[in-house]
Amino acid sequence: MCGIYGAVTASESSADVDLFARMADSLAHRGPDGGDTIRLGAGALGCRRLAIIDVAGGQQPVTNERGDVIAVCNGEIYNHAALRRSLEARGHSFRTRSDAEVIPHLYEESGPDLVAALDGMFALAVWDPRRGRLVLARDRLGEKPLYYAAGQGTFLFASEPKALLATERVPRDPDWSALAGYLDSGWIRSPRSAFAAISRLPPGGRLVLESESVTVDRYWRPEPFLVAPATDIDIGDAARAVREHLERAVEAALVADVPVGVFLSGGIDSTAVAAIASRVRPGLASFAVGFEATGFDERRHAAVAARALGTRHRTITVTPALFLEGLRALTSMLDEPLADPAVVPTFLLARFARADVKAVLVGEGGDELFAGYPTYVGAALAARWRRLPEPVRRRFAGLAPLLGTPRGNFTPRWLLRRFLEAGDEPSVSRHTLWTGCFSPEAHAAVVAPGSPLATPGESPAVAGRTELDALLALDLTGYLPDDLLMKTDRACMAASLEGRAPFLDHRLVEFACRLPIGLKIRTIDTKRVLRRAVAGLVPSSIRWRVKRGLSVPLASWIAGPLYPFARDTLDRLDPRLVRADAVRTLLRDHVERRRDNRRELWALIVFQLWRQAWAPG
Repeated sequence: MCGIYGAVTASESSADVDLFARMADSLAHRGPDGGDTIRLGAGALGCRRLAIIDVAGGQQPVTNERGDVIAVCNGEIYNHAALRRSLEARGHSFRTRSDAEVIPHLYEESGPDLVAALDGMFALAVWDPRRGRLVLARDRLGEKPLYYAAGQGTFLFASEPKALLATERVPRDPDWSALAGYLDSGWIRSPRSAFAAISRLPPGGRLVLESESVTVDRYWRPEPFLVAPATDIDIGDAARAVREHLERAVEAALVADVPVGVFLSGGIDSTAVAAIASRVRPGLASFAVGFEATGFDERRHAAVAARALGTRHRTITVTPALFLEGLRALTSMLDEPLADPAVVPTFLLARFARADVKAVLVGEGGDELFAGYPTYVGAALAARWRRLPEPVRRRFAGLAPLLGTPRGNFTPRWLLRRFLEAGDEPSVSRHTLWTGCFSPEAHAAVVAPGSPLATPGESPAVAGRTELDALLALDLTGYLPDDLLMKTDRACMAASLEGRAPFLDHRLVEFACRLPIGLKIRTIDTKRVLRRAVAGLVPSSIRWRVKRGLSVPLASWIAGPLYPFARDTLDRLDPRLVRADAVRTLLRDHVERRRDNRRELWALIVFQLWRQAWAPG
């Protein structure tokens, strides 16, 4: 794990040493264990290292035997030992035990197609000065980020936009279209970033720069597996295969020369990961976060799991004051707005865990693969809802405002209101309304006349064998990499902690995507095959728990202890961008409990904090 950066210049003298020093300094949180830059011809690659494998000898950048191919890698190549043996059999020799060192040798064998051989989570760069070729690639599901830009005769790349901005060759002008989409969804969709001059390499993406020509393609994506005919398999055989895939993925993700722990929420996904990991590493450290708020605290469930699995368990409680402290610490780190409030407790948990371990396993991916979200239940119910006569649906929908402001996410009242507000929408629009921040109507009402934020974000086109398979594809290609994995990466790396998601092993993903949707969900029965797969592994009380997720009690906090902070931050919004009166109405209606506007308000708060920290001066 590390932060990587680099540049290819028009001439060997056009990139000075200070440029790379500024990039390296901006990524110090990703790699506190040192770093280096290697310049060869018109290209230079650099790395700030968080030492996980071959702690003493695994410094980056790495080269081939002759030193004429350079590579850097952020993340972990889980199958590096097998690749090393194969490469050695073909005559390659190695200087270290580093997983990254297989990359330049694979490049010698396969060129840009080297990525096909890699299992793991990674963002990598290879510079071949003989051909004047730069290769960038990102792991299949998008666990590790990678950005690039061209500025003043220089092609630049880095793990985070801040490193590109630090060069002072890349302008900070916002990408207003991407930011308009952010208001709708709460996150920015690849390949865009918050900055007009900076692009984000998509998950499973590969970029080749050669002879001043840039080509970007996708070497892997999940959609084909969700469109092709489903595997003909019964739930018992499918569950056994899921269990085998998950066990192999967890064992691979435990490879490290430093202590590894697990984030344990007490949900089925993280508990399954922890259960397998604790069998491989008895006495595994586990960490949980909670709130002193009814409906939001999962510490009790995490403690049940920890006792059953025998982990060394520690918890942290997030108060409103600690939440604000964490948010302020993150503001300078989050160079793109992300309206997922869980990024703050995730950062606080990562900082807490970092005192004991250098890497943690996380449960991200289980819901997208096995249909675990309440929105999938809503989609299944919506099919039945649409069979009701239109006057009946209209009458029930009119009851939504009478439900008032629910006290917490995923309560029956909250779910019913969200369903009634969007039950008649087409599936993708309905899913976006249920999961996003601003509806198209609310978006139009809050932006100022002539605002560059006036154009709502576009809905992506998705396909699947069934409507539910299409929604899984939507989340696997959008919400998962651009919100959840961005949250995990930025929150953990801000604390110099590596996060690994075994559910995102691409062979497990491919197998899960081929499964018939009926093995995953049957109306309100979610994660059917996964629950069967972890029988005897996960405590029964957790195996049958209703999906909760890491939710922050924002609704009550914004109306209570965070109200002064929220009011003051919202008051600083630029009136050329959003209407001050509309924002005040959102806040007033929320505080007076006429409507739950937590999502809209939080999206605006995060947007303003981002503007203060990162907008042009």
